[in-house]
Amino acid sequence: MSGLNAAFTTDFLISFALVAIILIMLGLIMNLYSELSTIKTRYKRMMGGSEGSSIEQMLAAHTTEVNDALKRYKGLQGQINTLENLVRSSLARVAVVHFDAFEKTGQGLSWCVAILDRNNNGVIFSSICGQEAERSYVKPIEDGRVSPSYKLTREEEQALRQAMNR
Repeated sequence: MSGLNAAFTTDFLISFALVAIILIMLGLIMNLYSELSTIKTRYKRMMGGSEGSSIEQMLAAHTTEVNDALKRYKGLQGQINTLENLVRSSLARVAVVHFDAFEKTGQGLSWCVAILDRNNNGVIFSSICGQEAERSYVKPIEDGRVSPSYKLTREEEQALRQAMNR
């Protein structure tokens, strides 16, 4: 009987071990099923997108937005270039020089003003004041030089240099 008892105990232990392994496997399967269910839920939510749209629809909408932004960017670049040209041609450099046109008689009332844009184009205004008369002159400036038909006085050249250096 002791041989039968030993066989019973061995069979019982093997059966118990198999049942334990089956229960562990069943627990692992249930855990995997739970994780799979969570992943499926997340996948459906992701593929459904926000507000019921799919990822494909969201990507198409995003692509349209990016293309619209690029078009606006190119339009703004054109406007920026226009503004840069406008700023370059606006009068931005000014210099004033006061002087005595006639020795000891002008009291420093004569003056010249150079007004230039960033390309050194503009004008020089001059006013020569004497005791009995005043004369005014305007000379055009292109690329920092006066036309050959005009001659700059020393004070006008000084005002032009000062304006170009600003």
